[in-house]
Amino acid sequence: MSGEIFQVTHRILQVPRETYLEVLAGHEQPFSEAGAQQFVEKYLAWCGEKNGVVGMVRIVEKEGTVILDAAIRYRISQLERPSCKS
Repeated sequence: MSGEIFQVTHRILQVPRETYLEVLAGHEQPFSEAGAQQFVEKYLAWCGEKNGVVGMVRIVEKEGTVILDAAIRYRISQLERPSCKS
């Protein structure tokens, strides 16, 4: 039996509050986890990354800046798994 293998990375983004709200214009609750996840998804798309799956996102507002700590999963093959490397 084989399962899927993911590598989890964290992205920490510091975004001006105005920019954050512009990107999420129309979102009902931009400072919710769902809003933060949507922002990170849009950021990844803007960067050209199509394979990342956004998980939990911690959001902190600090002095006109929004700080996002996002967990992003990337599907990898078994041979790329860190424990399989020699």
